[in-house]
Amino acid sequence: MRRGLALFLCVYGWVAAPAALASGGLYKWVDDKGVVHYSDTPPVGKAAKKLGANPQPLLDNTQAPPPSRSWQEQLQESNERRFQEEKRRQDQQKKAQETEDKCRQARRALESLTQERPLYRMGKDGERIYMEDDERGRFADTWQKQADAYCR
Repeated sequence: MRRGLALFLCVYGWVAAPAALASGGLYKWVDDKGVVHYSDTPPVGKAAKKLGANPQPLLDNTQAPPPSRSWQEQLQESNERRFQEEKRRQDQQKKAQETEDKCRQARRALESLTQERPLYRMGKDGERIYMEDDERGRFADTWQKQADAYCR
């Protein structure tokens, strides 16, 4: 019998407490014997603490929640995000490959310019025009700048 009464009071407390909070408030106080009491009305002649719930603010038309989206719309958005991420990743890979190619080209040109062998370029008439040391140095400086920029 006592268990049934305890269960009833427990269930009643769970049901009544939110209703009391919603209706006007719930008060908590301690009596002379140190027993804690809860009530929806404050005690007479005793100091009581009002327990209040933090109610949700009412939404007006400008604060209306966003309409829920269907699963098809959510799937479409997910696919678009995935596509954009894949495109960005491919663009990054392409840029990294181009940078690596430019680095390799600059290093090969520098290696060729620093060797002690004659270098030439072809003239308009098809004749060989050999590079002088100062021209070789200018080309080496240019290629060194490119290597510094692309090789990290």
